Amino acid sequence: AADGAPSAAGEPPPASHAHLVSKRVVGDINLCCWDAASCGTCAVGGARARNHCPKRTVLGILNKDGTYCERLTLPVVNLHAVPDGVSTENAAFAEPLAAAFRIAEQRVVSPKDRVAIIGDGKLGLLIAEVLGRHAASLGEGTPRPVLFGRHAAKMGLLSSAAQVETAFAASALPVRAASFDVVVDATGSPTGLDLARSLCRPLGAVVLKSTCAAGADFNTAPFVVDELRVVGSRCGPFPPALELMAAGLDLTPLISATYPLEEAMAAVEKARTKGTLKVQIRVCSDEAAPELDTSL
Repeated sequence: AADGAPSAAGEPPPASHAHLVSKRVVGDINLCCWDAASCGTCAVGGARARNHCPKRTVLGILNKDGTYCERLTLPVVNLHAVPDGVSTENAAFAEPLAAAFRIAEQRVVSPKDRVAIIGDGKLGLLIAEVLGRHAASLGEGTPRPVLFGRHAAKMGLLSSAAQVETAFAASALPVRAASFDVVVDATGSPTGLDLARSLCRPLGAVVLKSTCAAGADFNTAPFVVDELRVVGSRCGPFPPALELMAAGLDLTPLISATYPLEEAMAAVEKARTKGTLKVQIRVCSDEAAPELDTSL
């Protein structure tokens, strides 16, 4: 929740902060300098500034302490009010759901494109929720995306409105080889990138949501021969993510476990357990403070 208490100097919150006082908020993890006079990236604005300011810090990742604490700070510009009808547990998915919306924001998928998503982990499922709806919005003739996964139970967690087909990754080849215009790799594994390349048609696009290291023996030849376009995709816009949750998307079935802050290390170990989708840490600083969620 946004803290509306006066500063140490006794000053009230700035006007730009007033609409967030006493509200539940979620926050963009990228902290940009927004100094258009000295930063050419921030002068451009938009997603370029949001994701690529060379002076940025990143919450819990780069020169900015993370969320395993009772209180933290973020610039007002990073904050987004949580709609009243969205539970705190559901709102904790806003950042990864926004990352899924980044693919739509990048305009990688065109009308009538055949889209495949590889990986049935948390991010793969969120991407399927977003791209299924996005494909439907592109009009008649755009097929439903196909989510390739390894676990029927995980793929079964997709909402009824996801508008995607599901299939087992083990049976994708050779039947579906070179069958898709856009393939999104959300496996977190170098083998996923190889499958993505195999499923993508020549001159198609491979979207990378995985940040795993492929190793020195990575073979670039198939990407060159098939003239594939490789698109990196990072953080995305919060407003459509919050709007989708406000419209009824409930992601809490993806929560594998919830721990109190005092058991944060146990939560980390649980998050490392094979098959775990989402672990949440519930934070409460004192009896008067609102409860907050942070996620692994």
